[in-house]
Amino acid sequence: MALTDTASERRVHYRNGLRGWLDEVQRMGELLHVNGASWDVEMGAVTHMLTEKSGGTAPAILFDEVPGYPKGFRTLYGHFSSIRRVALTLGLPLKYERKVDIVQRYHARMQNLKTLPPRFVNDGPILQNVIEGDKVDVLKFPVPRHHELDTARFIGTADCVMTKDPDDGWFNLGAYRAQVYDGKTVGCQITEGKHGRIHRDKYFERGQPMKVVILCGQDPLLFMLASSPLPEISELDIAGGLRGEPIDVVRGPYTGFPIPADCEIALEGETVPGQVRPEGPFGEWMGYYSDDTVPRPYVNVKTILYRNDPILCCAPQHKPVDETGLLKGIAGAAQIWRALEACGVPEVLGVWNHEAGPATRFTVVQIKQRYPGHARQALHVAASCQGGAYAGKWTVVVDEDIDAGELDQVLWAMCTRFDPVGDIDLIQKAWASKRDPLFLPGNFNNRILIDACIPYDMKLKNKFPPVVDVSGDLRAKLRAKFPHIFPPM
Repeated sequence: MALTDTASERRVHYRNGLRGWLDEVQRMGELLHVNGASWDVEMGAVTHMLTEKSGGTAPAILFDEVPGYPKGFRTLYGHFSSIRRVALTLGLPLKYERKVDIVQRYHARMQNLKTLPPRFVNDGPILQNVIEGDKVDVLKFPVPRHHELDTARFIGTADCVMTKDPDDGWFNLGAYRAQVYDGKTVGCQITEGKHGRIHRDKYFERGQPMKVVILCGQDPLLFMLASSPLPEISELDIAGGLRGEPIDVVRGPYTGFPIPADCEIALEGETVPGQVRPEGPFGEWMGYYSDDTVPRPYVNVKTILYRNDPILCCAPQHKPVDETGLLKGIAGAAQIWRALEACGVPEVLGVWNHEAGPATRFTVVQIKQRYPGHARQALHVAASCQGGAYAGKWTVVVDEDIDAGELDQVLWAMCTRFDPVGDIDLIQKAWASKRDPLFLPGNFNNRILIDACIPYDMKLKNKFPPVVDVSGDLRAKLRAKFPHIFPPM
């Protein structure tokens, strides 16, 4: 089903960064204020308990009056626990019929996006407080210990780590975790293959330090883009395109990097070849404590910039469903949709990454079969493209009558249209994540591709049993006749 947006729906409307976003979320009735929770485990546990069985309805949570810290030094958890907040962030309509409609609109928006580079300004709220030299102390903020078995506090979980390519000069934003060692030293864990890691490797191969900025409280749009599998284009430029106007930035006093003027907290520093410390463990996005605690490069913090009454953004992953499942799933699904169309796969009707299989661990592609091998082509492209390659596990393709975003329908197709002998393909030695408890030596994994479509020859000859269902015409008639039973969607 083709979707069209009105002109007013083609822009991100809120302004003033995170503060403006919170105002909108408050008006939507999706912001919960909690006072008195400790930085030590309590805030993370409250978020976990509110999110784990919420069915996509958990609120964003703003914690204040943190014991031991001034009132107004706040933390925000659960940005993207609801599809409506994802839609708000991307400037998409808040109403939808299918979950995959959000992915379709996001994909269409990105396909036609005109990027806009940031605009440098001389002042902004981020410059209200600037700390340098011996006064630098990242623990002036209520940095949480998120999970009971974490051995350290992490200031970077819903962050944007900004790095600069030493060759081309473009700036990448990536969501990489940042452990606190002391007031002047934080970690920066970056997985192999990510843009920030490629940048760092280039500097280190030349024996050079790398400057870095860690945004620890920013516009949720930047956090979402930093968490997305995107090509080598600065997320600042993409955010400007989505807003329809450039992102205002100031020059960092230490790095010279473009720091968003309405950011809440920014740490400037550098990471130096050969300077490493043990990093981890941390309760990670697959629902387990990461077991890859090894020496990793860290950041020497040189400058701290922050707004008055700063808000530290947090996203401590936990056992799914967690508050980042939709964030990673929708962004990844849009990139998979983009790759499918770029490879010439026709009649793609839906792509969804299911929240219980975090990120791209359980991807479903919905197509209308047009030729023999169509389903297998879609499977292999979805599992191997940029949006689906990292740490995937299950990729499933279904017919047009199966809603890719509804797991019950997908499981029905897998149970009635799938033959275990002929409808499975495997990919071996794929790109894995060490957060996977079953990653293979060398950081590989194996993944499974499931063809849960009606066999094409049976579909073509109309030999597959008809489905017991209510026709579209009858559904529409009954919705119109009994609006008190079937409220508008």
